[in-house]
Amino acid sequence: MCVRAGEVSVPQCPQQLPIQQQVQTQAVDGWKIVNNNDPQWLEYIGISFLEYPTVQTGLDIPTTEKLPKGDYITHYETGSATSEEHDYWAICQYMKSAVVLVQKLPKNVVRCAVKYINDVTVPNRVSIKCFDTPRAKK
Repeated sequence: MCVRAGEVSVPQCPQQLPIQQQVQTQAVDGWKIVNNNDPQWLEYIGISFLEYPTVQTGLDIPTTEKLPKGDYITHYETGSATSEEHDYWAICQYMKSAVVLVQKLPKNVVRCAVKYINDVTVPNRVSIKCFDTPRAKK
């Protein structure tokens, strides 16, 4: 992965997450429980950036920039020149699930940009980039 000046290398959310489901009860009135051991996958739906695990604050309210072909970029910023006083985390979310993946961002991250690519063959395909410099004002 090529990282440009000011860009901080961050992991990308997995598009699918393998899971195994199990019923949390011994019996359901009138039904027999049969576990299906076929592989199951959770589909990725989005990412957020929060102060985790306390989740008291997140990166500032995101702004969205529309691009050609229906693509768009959502910008998240700390609102300060440094995130030294907070621990920010990338939180990957998955469809119809309480399961999330979390990973602490480097201390020097002050903003992240998530590019959502309008591609019906790959739902919610994104590119995540984080930076150690504030976004240039337009």
